[in-house]
Amino acid sequence: MVIKFGNPDLLKTVSQTLLNDGVVIIPTDTLYGFSCIQGKGEHRIEEIKGRGTGKHFLKLALKEQLTMLTPELPDSKLLSYWPGPLTLILKGINNPTEGIRVPDNSFIQNLLENVGQPVISTSINYSGQQPMTSIEEIIKEFEDKVDIIVDAGVLPKSLPSTIIDLSDGTPRLVRQGQLKVNL
Repeated sequence: MVIKFGNPDLLKTVSQTLLNDGVVIIPTDTLYGFSCIQGKGEHRIEEIKGRGTGKHFLKLALKEQLTMLTPELPDSKLLSYWPGPLTLILKGINNPTEGIRVPDNSFIQNLLENVGQPVISTSINYSGQQPMTSIEEIIKEFEDKVDIIVDAGVLPKSLPSTIIDLSDGTPRLVRQGQLKVNL
């Protein structure tokens, strides 16, 4: 099902779908992404993308939800870039490490508040291919593979988030993305 971004039931419908182990495609502050709550939806996303199991997905979270993912936040100036297009790899609670991002997008923030927990997010593509950015292509390719696609039209041209690994205490650039940071 495709839902236009201005639909008054959008937040409620997407939240309920996520809470019922659904898979959705939503616009973020960088790109469109596959999203679900950790659990059954993860396996569906792996199958859709043709991605092997065992590779962890990025988690979108509100600042107050970070304690659900990491035992402690590092004392780092990098935290000042949140919310924003920065993914930090931190020590995890349920996994050795977690890729975590606090998005700068009011829809995603409201969605995270509604579902009460972090949400998995990964780019719209098949494993090994470039992320898809055209909503028309995304709908054509994935409408029958996911529960909901949120159509926010053409997103502003953007790079994916910058990824920095802080899991061992020393910042290491993993991917240069939208945010330019000097380490």
